[in-house]
Amino acid sequence: MAVVSSLAIPVVIHKRQVLAEPSVEDITRSLSSPAIGGRVFLTAPQMAETRDPTKWPVVMRSLLRIDRPLGYGQWIWNDRGVGPGRTTVRVDLGTQLISVFRGGHEIGTSVILYGAATHETPVGQFPILSKAADYHSRTYDAPMPYTLRLTADGVAIHGSNVASGRATHGCIGLPLEFARRLFQQAKRGDMVLILR
Repeated sequence: MAVVSSLAIPVVIHKRQVLAEPSVEDITRSLSSPAIGGRVFLTAPQMAETRDPTKWPVVMRSLLRIDRPLGYGQWIWNDRGVGPGRTTVRVDLGTQLISVFRGGHEIGTSVILYGAATHETPVGQFPILSKAADYHSRTYDAPMPYTLRLTADGVAIHGSNVASGRATHGCIGLPLEFARRLFQQAKRGDMVLILR
């Protein structure tokens, strides 16, 4: 987790896995499709780098343009101009970020909470097993709004109070409004990739 301190308030830096720098030819080709509507389109070599299913849930075509670090509780959702398509999710525990894709276009990203050392979040590929808009955990006596269950033993993506110093019991905690939007977008069987 990359954390910097500004005025003694910790801020999570929104950073992505670095893709290879495009060649001059790629830059020239991409000038015909620059960042449009808050979106950056990937060049062909950059798209090829996202073909590794152990690192990316889908071949990416565009990313959201993010011009500032995201802090705890912050998120961006922009699906303007993105047509229908399969929803996939990438959770990067190392950068503490979730990315939601539709048809290869990133439509949402947020800072997340994840499992404490005593309750680590599992890594791997997980289909969404079930959805519950108003779930309450009996094990932890805690509300888990907009739950997307990933494992039979209860690991899920759900709405949470995403704040510095907080963790989960293995789940992925999201800001409530972002969790609501993801819940509306996701379907049972959609794939979630969690990696360190």
